[in-house]
Amino acid sequence: MRFHSLLLTGAALGLVVAFASPASADVILPAPNCGTVAGTNCLQFDDFTVYSLALLNFQAGAGPISPNDPFAVSTNGIALQNALVVGTGVAGAGSINSDVVPGGLADDAYRTPTAPGGGITNFVPNATNQGLQGANIPGNTSGTWDITVSALNTYLNGGNLNFFFNLNQTNSQTTTYLNSPEDALGWIQVTLRDTTGAHSAVSFWLDGDACNGVIGAPNSPNCNPNESYPQNNANNTILPVDPNHDEWAYIHGQICVSPAGAVVSFGACAPGDHVNSTVNQNLGANDAAFALYSNALQTALNSGNYDVMSVDFRMAALTDGYEQLLIFASNSIPTDVPEPLTITLFGVGLAGLGLMRRRKA
Repeated sequence: MRFHSLLLTGAALGLVVAFASPASADVILPAPNCGTVAGTNCLQFDDFTVYSLALLNFQAGAGPISPNDPFAVSTNGIALQNALVVGTGVAGAGSINSDVVPGGLADDAYRTPTAPGGGITNFVPNATNQGLQGANIPGNTSGTWDITVSALNTYLNGGNLNFFFNLNQTNSQTTTYLNSPEDALGWIQVTLRDTTGAHSAVSFWLDGDACNGVIGAPNSPNCNPNESYPQNNANNTILPVDPNHDEWAYIHGQICVSPAGAVVSFGACAPGDHVNSTVNQNLGANDAAFALYSNALQTALNSGNYDVMSVDFRMAALTDGYEQLLIFASNSIPTDVPEPLTITLFGVGLAGLGLMRRRKA
């Protein structure tokens, strides 16, 4: 059974899935069309396509995310109990994944930190911040979150592998080396291994090393240099030694968006800008801020060549805490509504995150 210390209240077109919950709503995630001009809806960070659910909600004409909006995707108690939790806040003492994937075939979640006393902190996966490891995962290590591919595919039930991340930074703290206390840094490496030795391991990254896009330029799908950050101080010099994957993905708490839905700049709109709108991506622990998908990872996962998946994820410049990384099966993606829900996914199916805990003011 899964316990928490708090009260918890793509690829294929036309995928329709259902999730039994108390209401009914449709969440339609558009086919990926990455870039920053009007009509685009995602950005490419190395191997991963990243959707901002707050931006999608704005582009849908719904404004800031609130319950019943088209892209209001949250994790309440039911949702979290159906997730594979890679990382969650320390107050929950980690999440036990054996009630979703039994038999010692998945690790428990890592416990992500909260910065003490108004400071900043970081996160590196290790044995001290992870719950129990899956006893029947070949070659399991404490430095990554692991699951057998067969157990993962059973959990996904024919759907695609989608990660979801929530940003829960403080609004008021000023102790940070980034542009805003709402910003943070993130990095993910997902590795597929064949423990029989027949196939070499393959890895897929979400980082800032390929951020060569140009804001406002057509046919520029990649993140731009403002969304990359070097390892330049004691708080963030924690990435593995790899010259091709040694830059952080810069996570902006706010972005500036034109009336047509184009990204004008990263960060809040300039003071006195009465034309464009500041879109908040720092949605707290109740709501998913970002949805992450890698087509290359999905192809490798479907190949049948690998038997273990390992996830290494790291964060820096953290303030409030309760940032979370989760995986949802495509037939149990939760939305922020109180009735049975049907989700129609066009393209990459993505959504989900959070405990019933808001970031500090």
